[in-house]
Amino acid sequence: MKCSRPTSASASASTGRATCTLPRSCRDCQVWFACKGECPKNRFLTTPEGEPGLNYLCAGYKAFFRHIDRPLKIMTLLMHQGQQAALVMEVLAAEEARQASVQSKVGRNDPCPCGSGLKFKKCHSHRYPAEPEKSLPQRA
Repeated sequence: MKCSRPTSASASASTGRATCTLPRSCRDCQVWFACKGECPKNRFLTTPEGEPGLNYLCAGYKAFFRHIDRPLKIMTLLMHQGQQAALVMEVLAAEEARQASVQSKVGRNDPCPCGSGLKFKKCHSHRYPAEPEKSLPQRA
């Protein structure tokens, strides 16, 4: 049974339906559209605020949907423009190449060009190593 997302306590009581209780962090979550509280048998963790009923898959859902958010938005934009959704790979590759060229001009202690306010070494340097990794020698 998926949980409904009542706007207020009186709204859920007026419908006459049995509603489940979810922690506030679930009700306010950005990926609610995908999980809707998920299966009650999976809600056995507690939130950082101490509320019971957090789904043990919550962290995975959040990580996955944050990871695919940008490509899906690009695909939606492409489709609205009458183009093929598969062009998303070309768009992402062009962005990555542009970011790699910027990285070559940025020093480790310079502000990151993404605008986060962090130093480059603490933000995006791990995605674009300065030197390519050297392969380990093969054992004979």
